[in-house]
Amino acid sequence: MIGVLVFLASSCESVLFIELEESDKLIVMNGALSDDSTVMVQVSRTRHILDNANIVPLEDAKVSLYRAGSLLEQLDHMGNGFFRATAFHPAVGEELSIEVEQAGYPSVSANCIVPETVPIASVDTATVIQEYSDYNYTYTQESFQMDVSLIDPPGVDNYYLLNLEVDKSYTSWRDTSYQFIDSLFHNGEWHYFVSDTTYALSDTFRYKDQPHMGSSDLIVESITSQGILFSDQLIDGKEYSIRAYTNLQSVRSADSAVVDIRLNSISESYYKYLKTRQKHYETKEDPFAVPVIVYTNVEGGTGFLGGYSSDVHTITTFVSEFGDDYWYHEYEYK
Repeated sequence: MIGVLVFLASSCESVLFIELEESDKLIVMNGALSDDSTVMVQVSRTRHILDNANIVPLEDAKVSLYRAGSLLEQLDHMGNGFFRATAFHPAVGEELSIEVEQAGYPSVSANCIVPETVPIASVDTATVIQEYSDYNYTYTQESFQMDVSLIDPPGVDNYYLLNLEVDKSYTSWRDTSYQFIDSLFHNGEWHYFVSDTTYALSDTFRYKDQPHMGSSDLIVESITSQGILFSDQLIDGKEYSIRAYTNLQSVRSADSAVVDIRLNSISESYYKYLKTRQKHYETKEDPFAVPVIVYTNVEGGTGFLGGYSSDVHTITTFVSEFGDDYWYHEYEYK
C-alpha cells in the first residue's frame, strides 16, 4: 500500500493556468542609415509574447524623414514593410529623424547620426590551420585570417563593426554522362574508373555572400550575425590591429573571389542594439539566465534607428573552389 501511495504521490501533477494580458500593439521601426546608400527602414508591429507567427509589416504606414526639424520627404513603400527615400543620401555628421504614423497605433519617432568614418590603416592576410577541441575530440580547420589595423580618434567614443562581403563564383556542371575508360573485376564485382573529363562542360555563376567571422581578440565585445562588434574603450586614441578570421571555404571560388573587408564606424544606438540583441539570442533558451532587454531608441514604440559609415579594403583571392586535394579524395571515394 505504501508503494502505491508513493507512486500516486510521485505521479500527481497540477496544471497552473496563467492569463497573460494582451498588451497594446506598438509600431516597430528598424533601420541603419549610411552615407553611401539611400535611406531605408522596415516598419512592422509588435506581437504577443506567445505569438510565433511571422513579422507583420505595416504596409500602409506614413513614414516621414526630417532633417533639423524640416520635412525632407515621405518614404515610399517598397514591399514587405520596407520604406525607402527616392534618392536622399545622409551626410556624415548629419542628424536625421524618422517619424512613423499608422491608424490604430501610437506614432513613433527616432533620431540618429551617421558617424565619421575611421579608415583602415592596413590589412594583412594569411591562410592558417586552427585547432579546436570539442569534449575529447580535436579537429583542425583551414581559416582565412585578417589583421585589420586602425587608428582610433582620441577623446571621442567610437563604435565599430567589422565584417566581410565576398563576391565569388561556383561551377555548375552540364554534362553528367559517365564515360567508362577502364574496369577491374575484384571480389566478384566489376569496378569502373571514370575519366577526368566526365564533367567537362560547365557554367560559372557569381554571387555575393557575407560569411560568418570569428575572433578571440581582447577588444572584441560580441560576435553577431552582422559581424564583429567592438568599441574604443581599451584603445582610445591608439593604433591597434584586430585579428579576425573566417572559414577558408567562405572565400573559395571557381575563379577569383573579390573580398571586401569592411570597417564600419557605427552610432552608439546601433552598437547598443546589436550588442543587447546578440546577448538576448545567447540567453533566451537558458532558464537560469537573467532576461536581456534589447535596446531601443524608438520613442513611442520599439526597434532601433542607427547610422554607420564604412571604409573598405578590397583584395582578390584565388582559392580553388574544390580545394587542392578534392579530386584525390573523390577518386579514392569512388
